[in-house]
Amino acid sequence: MKNTVTFKQAIEDIEENEGWLYCNTTEKPDENSAAFFYKADLELSPAEEKETRDEFKKSGFQPYLTKEDIEDVIFNLEEQVENPTFNEKLKAIRYFHENDAFIEMDK
Repeated sequence: MKNTVTFKQAIEDIEENEGWLYCNTTEKPDENSAAFFYKADLELSPAEEKETRDEFKKSGFQPYLTKEDIEDVIFNLEEQVENPTFNEKLKAIRYFHENDAFIEMDK
Protein backbone atom coordinates (compact mmCIF):
# COMPACT_ATOMS: atom_id res chain seq x y z
CA MET A 1 0.00 0.00 0.00
CA LYS A 2 1.18 3.48 -0.79
CA ASN A 3 2.16 5.87 1.98
CA THR A 4 -0.84 8.03 2.71
CA VAL A 5 -1.03 11.68 3.61
CA THR A 6 -3.98 13.87 4.43
CA PHE A 7 -6.09 15.18 1.56
CA LYS A 8 -4.93 18.68 2.52
CA GLN A 9 -1.26 17.69 2.30
CA ALA A 10 -1.82 16.00 -1.07
CA ILE A 11 -3.38 19.19 -2.46
CA GLU A 12 -0.75 21.47 -0.93
CA ASP A 13 2.05 19.32 -2.45
CA ILE A 14 0.32 18.84 -5.82
CA GLU A 15 3.42 19.83 -7.85
CA GLU A 16 5.39 16.95 -6.32
CA ASN A 17 2.89 14.31 -7.40
CA GLU A 18 1.54 12.71 -10.54
CA GLY A 19 -1.22 10.38 -11.60
CA TRP A 20 -4.53 9.88 -9.84
CA LEU A 21 -5.40 11.09 -6.36
CA TYR A 22 -6.90 8.20 -4.39
CA CYS A 23 -9.02 8.91 -1.33
CA ASN A 24 -10.09 6.66 1.52
CA THR A 25 -13.62 7.85 1.94
CA THR A 26 -17.10 7.13 0.71
CA GLU A 27 -18.16 10.62 1.70
CA LYS A 28 -16.88 13.91 0.39
CA PRO A 29 -13.22 14.12 1.34
CA ASP A 30 -12.25 16.60 4.00
CA GLU A 31 -8.84 17.99 4.86
CA ASN A 32 -8.03 14.98 7.07
CA SER A 33 -9.15 12.21 4.69
CA ALA A 34 -6.37 9.74 3.89
CA ALA A 35 -5.09 10.12 0.35
CA PHE A 36 -2.22 9.34 -2.00
CA PHE A 37 -1.28 9.79 -5.65
CA TYR A 38 -0.74 6.80 -7.91
CA LYS A 39 0.63 6.71 -11.44
CA ALA A 40 0.35 3.50 -13.43
CA ASP A 41 3.52 1.43 -13.22
CA LEU A 42 4.53 0.72 -16.81
CA GLU A 43 6.77 -2.11 -15.62
CA LEU A 44 3.71 -4.10 -14.52
CA SER A 45 1.64 -6.26 -16.81
CA PRO A 46 -1.99 -5.19 -17.28
CA ALA A 47 -3.03 -8.00 -14.92
CA GLU A 48 -0.54 -6.89 -12.26
CA GLU A 49 -1.66 -3.26 -12.62
CA LYS A 50 -5.30 -4.33 -12.15
CA GLU A 51 -4.27 -6.33 -9.09
CA THR A 52 -2.57 -3.27 -7.62
CA ARG A 53 -5.67 -1.14 -8.14
CA ASP A 54 -7.86 -3.90 -6.72
CA GLU A 55 -5.72 -3.85 -3.57
CA PHE A 56 -6.32 -0.10 -3.24
CA LYS A 57 -10.04 -0.71 -3.57
CA LYS A 58 -9.98 -3.51 -0.96
CA SER A 59 -8.29 -1.06 1.40
CA GLY A 60 -11.09 1.46 0.84
CA PHE A 61 -9.29 3.77 -1.59
CA GLN A 62 -10.98 5.01 -4.75
CA PRO A 63 -9.59 7.16 -7.56
CA TYR A 64 -10.89 10.70 -7.09
CA LEU A 65 -9.36 13.05 -9.68
CA THR A 66 -6.18 13.31 -11.70
CA LYS A 67 -3.40 15.68 -10.75
CA GLU A 68 -4.13 17.65 -13.94
CA ASP A 69 -7.82 17.99 -13.08
CA ILE A 70 -6.97 19.29 -9.61
CA GLU A 71 -4.44 21.76 -10.99
CA ASP A 72 -7.03 23.01 -13.50
CA VAL A 73 -9.60 23.44 -10.72
CA ILE A 74 -7.14 25.41 -8.59
CA PHE A 75 -6.09 27.55 -11.56
CA ASN A 76 -9.72 28.31 -12.37
CA LEU A 77 -10.40 29.19 -8.74
CA GLU A 78 -7.35 31.48 -8.58
CA GLU A 79 -8.69 33.33 -11.61
CA GLN A 80 -11.81 34.12 -9.55
CA VAL A 81 -10.44 34.49 -6.01
CA GLU A 82 -7.16 36.05 -5.01
CA ASN A 83 -5.23 33.73 -2.69
CA PRO A 84 -8.00 31.16 -2.13
CA THR A 85 -8.06 29.37 1.22
CA PHE A 86 -7.74 25.61 1.47
CA ASN A 87 -11.47 25.38 2.24
CA GLU A 88 -12.26 27.26 -0.98
CA LYS A 89 -9.98 24.90 -2.91
CA LEU A 90 -11.65 21.92 -1.25
CA LYS A 91 -15.10 23.25 -2.16
CA ALA A 92 -14.01 23.78 -5.78
CA ILE A 93 -12.41 20.32 -6.02
CA ARG A 94 -15.50 18.63 -4.58
CA TYR A 95 -17.73 20.61 -6.94
CA PHE A 96 -15.66 19.56 -9.96
CA HIS A 97 -15.74 15.91 -8.86
CA GLU A 98 -19.51 15.95 -8.45
CA ASN A 99 -20.42 18.08 -11.49
CA ASP A 100 -17.54 17.71 -13.97
CA ALA A 101 -17.57 21.50 -14.17
CA PHE A 102 -15.72 24.40 -12.59
CA ILE A 103 -17.32 26.18 -9.68
CA GLU A 104 -18.38 29.80 -10.08
CA MET A 105 -17.53 31.70 -6.94
CA ASP A 106 -19.51 34.73 -5.78
CA LYS A 107 -17.55 37.88 -6.46
